[in-house]
Amino acid sequence: MLVSILPLLLSINFLYSPVCSKAVLHNHRGHVGSDNAIPIRRQAITSPVHAVLGVRGLGVDTTHPRLEIRELEHNKDQLNLYLLGLQRFQSTNQEDKLSYYQVAGIHGRPFIAWDGVEKHYEGGNGYCAHGSNIFPIWHRPYLALIEELIYSHAREVVSEFPNGEAKDRMENALATFRIPYWDAAAVPPVGTGSYPWIIQAKTIEVENTNGNTTTRSIISNPLYAYTFHPVPIDDFRDDQGRGEAENLPSGRAIEPWILWNSTKRYPTNQSESAQSQDHLVAYGLDMNANQLRERTYQMLAMQKDYHSISNNLAGRKDTVQGGVPDSLESLHDTLHNTVGARGHMWATAYSAFDPIFWLLHANTDRMLAIWQALNPDSYVTNHTNRDATFTAPANSYSDENTPLHPFHRNEAGEFWTSASVRGHTVFGYTYPELIGLTDDKTLVQRVNALYGPNATSHFSWELEPTLQSVSETGPNKPSVMLLATSNSPSATTTASVSSTSVVQYHYVANVRTQKYGSEGAIKVYVFLGAVQELKESSSDASRWMSDPGFVGYTGFQHSAVKDSRGAQQMDMKMNGVIALTHALEDRARKGQLGNLDEIAVGTYLQEHMAWKIAIVRLTLVIATIPIFAMNG
Repeated sequence: MLVSILPLLLSINFLYSPVCSKAVLHNHRGHVGSDNAIPIRRQAITSPVHAVLGVRGLGVDTTHPRLEIRELEHNKDQLNLYLLGLQRFQSTNQEDKLSYYQVAGIHGRPFIAWDGVEKHYEGGNGYCAHGSNIFPIWHRPYLALIEELIYSHAREVVSEFPNGEAKDRMENALATFRIPYWDAAAVPPVGTGSYPWIIQAKTIEVENTNGNTTTRSIISNPLYAYTFHPVPIDDFRDDQGRGEAENLPSGRAIEPWILWNSTKRYPTNQSESAQSQDHLVAYGLDMNANQLRERTYQMLAMQKDYHSISNNLAGRKDTVQGGVPDSLESLHDTLHNTVGARGHMWATAYSAFDPIFWLLHANTDRMLAIWQALNPDSYVTNHTNRDATFTAPANSYSDENTPLHPFHRNEAGEFWTSASVRGHTVFGYTYPELIGLTDDKTLVQRVNALYGPNATSHFSWELEPTLQSVSETGPNKPSVMLLATSNSPSATTTASVSSTSVVQYHYVANVRTQKYGSEGAIKVYVFLGAVQELKESSSDASRWMSDPGFVGYTGFQHSAVKDSRGAQQMDMKMNGVIALTHALEDRARKGQLGNLDEIAVGTYLQEHMAWKIAIVRLTLVIATIPIFAMNG
């Protein structure tokens, strides 16, 4: 049955996309619960507007960097304040407008107004602008709000410490604290994986106070899960009063969201007894880490147009010549899918309740900030966004002056816009890669060191040898790979410091899949190997990644059609990418591929490229859809 209906719900085209160019060096929310469930009341409609100012709204007028979560671990006092501030934030009354529950609910569920910003009569569900030219920039004030609230709670924690050495340490730590990010594409510290231990530990030790003395105690790790108090059953019911089985296969009556009292990652099942399986999250991330790194590098190195990089509905037709048909949203989708795997991060409407959401999106904002620094002249332009949001109907236009609802910039009720948050430092934070740039220490070099072909771990305790080797690079020494830029959008590739002109190809498998359908989120796994052997291999998707021919996967989030507009939007296609260049180079080194020109690669892919599709926990191989189509 699934095989027969899948072609109606899923359309996949594989396009190997070569990029060939000569290198040029340059350097309260109104909602009433029913009597038979626990209602969550919102702030009264007369509640004053909350101006989202980040830490600057708390009187902090300095700018400091957000750190990678593993880097923050090595600043014990800042980590301590982060954990205690987040714990206190999560424990706030869910009826409070500035509670963790209500702020996380801005993104999706419970689909009700926040800070007095009401729903458009033709609006959709949730304020977040997915598949939109403002997708990445919308999260900038959202993260600033989270940063402001965690900082505020952390400051309360510090104020409760008794005077003395411990309080002095905490005050010093708070002075430069900003929320961390998680860079899943970075080369991890030696001996570790891509999924930081601190995110998957159920409990953690902190230094706290009882008002008179400081103490050390074990607490539930606020980064591991958010525990609802209580589970907002009415908020998570659909319009017919049923628990929403969002993104699950058709015909399934599972209602996990009203059963789980805390957020889940890769849950064992959909019942009340489900447990997170962080070891499977870690395995999937590690096996796809090189793929994430290659995709990140290609976007930063080759994508020169903001709209193309901003959202997952911008496919090949929107990609500027010389770029790659990939986006920040598509890369983020893969991580949501990997971490969630039928848990909260996997379902758009529920993902923001998982604490890892903020770490992932802080990194997406970081990638945007880096990309902006590399491409200062490209930004939000007027585009039609086919998806509706809470305050905008489908097919609305967005430009840099479109309000980023529901985030007010002042108590007069004015909203932040893409134009007013174009510079991220307006909120008092920055990122490490953007600090201390000079002619000798360029952003290009830093990006190459982090994500390029010779990337190494760049965490502070491993960084000194790397910096030394880079500083010694000169005309007669091994060169650092640089990102080449040019006035011509087609002249974007990797190149060495040498002035020798080279031609280099980059290949990706471009996957396009229907956004709305009832079959749930999918992952597409790509292999370079014997197609017949792959078709006969295990149906266990976790085992596919150990196959010698495995190249990588890309993941998608799907939403079920829920209203009359859905039928008109069934042809909306999301775009995803699997980078092929490194895998093809490896085959060439092994003598399996003659060279990397289009003819040789095209012939090789016709004979050796295959894929598998994992839909929730059901597995299909679609033999009737062409593996790829040549695109001249």
